Amino acid sequence: MNASSASNSPGNGTTATAVAARFPPRRILLPLDLSAHSFQALPHAEALARLTGATLALLHVAEPIAYPTDLGYAPVISGEVEAGLHQSTRQRLDELVATFKARGLKAEASLRVGRPFMEIAEAARTLAADLVVVTTHGFTGLKHVLLGSTAERVVRHAPCPVLVVRRDAGREAPAVPATSTPGGAVPALRIQRVLMPVDFSGPSREALTYARQLAEHFHSELILVHVTELPFVDPNLAEIDTQTFEENARQSAQEQLDKAVTALRAAGVAVAGRVLKGVPWNEVVEFARREPVDLIVVGTHGYTGLKHILLGSTAERILRHAPCPVLVVRHGPA
Repeated sequence: MNASSASNSPGNGTTATAVAARFPPRRILLPLDLSAHSFQALPHAEALARLTGATLALLHVAEPIAYPTDLGYAPVISGEVEAGLHQSTRQRLDELVATFKARGLKAEASLRVGRPFMEIAEAARTLAADLVVVTTHGFTGLKHVLLGSTAERVVRHAPCPVLVVRRDAGREAPAVPATSTPGGAVPALRIQRVLMPVDFSGPSREALTYARQLAEHFHSELILVHVTELPFVDPNLAEIDTQTFEENARQSAQEQLDKAVTALRAAGVAVAGRVLKGVPWNEVVEFARREPVDLIVVGTHGYTGLKHILLGSTAERILRHAPCPVLVVRHGPA
């Protein structure tokens, strides 16, 4: 098993370089803190690795342990961590690798020391991972503000697409989910209908290419949804014909959506298109709740730091509220 310490990780105010997204993946990175929470993403990662032939790369990130000194707190160096406190973690990772190899999968494991989201992003680069699979706690509101989300930070910094599996608070995952057997039984993975929000931007087009590849691989139905936002009208301005404005926006969106649907059908993809009206992230989530959707694929601009705070992210709002897994395809910097 490989082990490394924190180095050259992306900072909070930087924009990490994204690599070209491709499906199917050749290496899937699965961060695990060895809790039942993190194991809930494991069946998805294992099933994808089995169905695509990808290598399953397990990763555990140990946060540095600080000890008191005369000047405050100092971190325990990674060598001491490796030699002592995390010996059992390395053994557990090795056991998991052996288990997955016995199931017929290609598997490997590594341990890194540092801040989890930074080390996950750096490991994705070092290992040339094509996909990261993580679990999110699904908190919203004040609890989300106070606790934050490692999954969302991974989405912002990872150089490849990230599949975020929402935690099922009412279910405890076993240490190694029995989703397959050494005989080669395929883990259950239902990806029959894929929802893809489109706004015809660069990130959206890049994510659509990935969604098409995924739909072709799994023979899934692809549902494209465009949401036209209600215009803001200053009450102090002269009366504006908002109805005409909305209708023109809807027609323009419908025309662009029809072109995308026609092109995909010509390529043999089962696809449908819908134009909705409202707040984009909310309409996407509500559509996923109404329809039997197995996966949402969404593009994101990949901003971090101040630019992220100012602009926010529709993708992250979808992550927090979606009733199904969300696959985020990050758009690289121009």
